[in-house]
Amino acid sequence: MKRFMLAAVLITSATPALAQGSSTEQMSQAPTITANAASKTVKVGFVAGHGTHNNGLNYNGDAKGEKTLTVPLGWTVEVSLSNAGKMPHDFAVVAGTALPANPFTARLAFPNAATTVTAPGTSAAAPATFVANRPGTYFILCRVGKHAQNGMYLKLNVVNGVKTATYQ
Repeated sequence: MKRFMLAAVLITSATPALAQGSSTEQMSQAPTITANAASKTVKVGFVAGHGTHNNGLNYNGDAKGEKTLTVPLGWTVEVSLSNAGKMPHDFAVVAGTALPANPFTARLAFPNAATTVTAPGTSAAAPATFVANRPGTYFILCRVGKHAQNGMYLKLNVVNGVKTATYQ
């Protein structure tokens, strides 16, 4: 009986530590999306460095193309970026079928489709506001250092015929 009780005490006392350890990995959290079909605009709020997924190289906890933001063709997209991470990040939309070798010098897919680099604990001074006027698939990525090459990227689909923005 004493062995059983000792085992139960050890398991019970270890459980909070196990639960606590797993809580450090924050799950992904969809960006805030506000779509207005009448004005053909979508506002999206991304958080760079959300949690520890991919060593903090993520947007809202998502990385390595795991998620796709889909917006209707011709809509104006306004992206705000806050940085919850421990290193600088930015947000940019670039074209291509492969990640660019040097994202910071890559041409933007749409004029003004990038934020400034944000320091940890801050937000971009102004949102990236652009018109998604060409259908296709694009990269959303961080242009700082080797962040994109290390997985800090998502996808953007601009689609004719969809009625609202989605993130899946």
